[in-house]
Order: sequence, then C-alpha cells, then structure tokens
Amino acid sequence: MSASWQALRSQDRNLALCLLFAPTSTRPILADRLSLALEAELAMRVTSEPMLAAIRLQWWFDALETGRHENVPLVQRLLSHIERGQLALDAVHAQLALWQDRLGDNSIAADRCWHDFFGMLVDDRAAKPAVSHVGAVLQAPQNVYKLDDGVLAKLRTPHHYWIWMAAQLARHEMSAIPGADDPLLIWRMLGWRYGFRLPSLPTTA
Repeated sequence: MSASWQALRSQDRNLALCLLFAPTSTRPILADRLSLALEAELAMRVTSEPMLAAIRLQWWFDALETGRHENVPLVQRLLSHIERGQLALDAVHAQLALWQDRLGDNSIAADRCWHDFFGMLVDDRAAKPAVSHVGAVLQAPQNVYKLDDGVLAKLRTPHHYWIWMAAQLARHEMSAIPGADDPLLIWRMLGWRYGFRLPSLPTTA
C-alpha cells in the first residue's frame, strides 16, 4: 500500500478500508485530502482557544503555499500531487477554508464541513448530493437514516464505490454495539461490495 493510504489508516482505519474500493490511481490523492481534513478537524477539537485552532489551520495554508515544510510527510505528498498537476492548490485552500469558516461561525458544525468537503471530492454533479450526505453522516451518524438506497444508488460506480462503502459502514456502526471492535469488518465490507447482504438502516422511531 502507498504511504498515503498507510498514513490515513493510522488516523482513521475505517476510511482507509473504504478507500480500498477506490481506483488505485486516485487512492493516494484521496487519502491525503482525507488526512488533511482529519488534521483540520483535530485542530478544531484539541485546542482550548479558537486562536490556536486558527494558527494551526493557517500553518497548513502557509506550508502548502510556500513549500517551506516539506519535511512534514503530508505536506510533501500534497505538494507532489500539486507539482504533477493532479491536484490544484486552490482546491486544497478551499478545503481548508471550510474549517476556517467554521471557526468564525458557531452555527457551522462538523457535519456541515464534511458535507461540503466530500462534495469537493467529486466532479459528477448528479452524484454530488449523495456524496455530500455521506460526508455529513460520517460526523453525525444519527442522521444515517438519510442514506436510503435511493440516495445511494448513484454511488455504485467504480469511482464512487468507496463513498458508497462508507455509507454502508455508517449504517453498520449505528446498528452495532457502541465502542465494540468488529474483527470481521473487512469481510463484511467485501460482502456488501458484492451484494451478499447490506446492513439495514436503523429506525428513526
């Protein structure tokens, strides 16, 4: 596996497992953009003062703008994608700006950031609403009921299957024992991928 995927796995095992169902050619860029989103979320959650969070977010802006922190592996990988023309610096800046906006507006919650961020990951306008819903539910799993089969139907494509898989994982986690590790998770995911059985949606009652 690539260094990008391995790094994401150390931050979020479930997202990394979902990315195994993405095309190999897009997996490193997706992994690094997801890692950057997780870093932004960490800045929001671990700092005691909004100013400290703002400084941490600005650090990522400056590092990618100037390239002065290439000794940081994630910065190095993102700059490499940009230099090869596989990723636009403006897209990364727009991604980070979602969390900066959240700092200045208390009405913006984590699920809104991830909703908009996931929407940035796809160009397919027909699939974008479903993709955005999945991003939001990853941060607000109580809203998993919004991910019905009709909403997710547009994601059963080679480029979007990893996002469809993330939705199935969200369904599974809402029906599982809270905090319990699932030793058969990867086998369950393979079953979902090939249609043997899908996790049922939790009821809203």
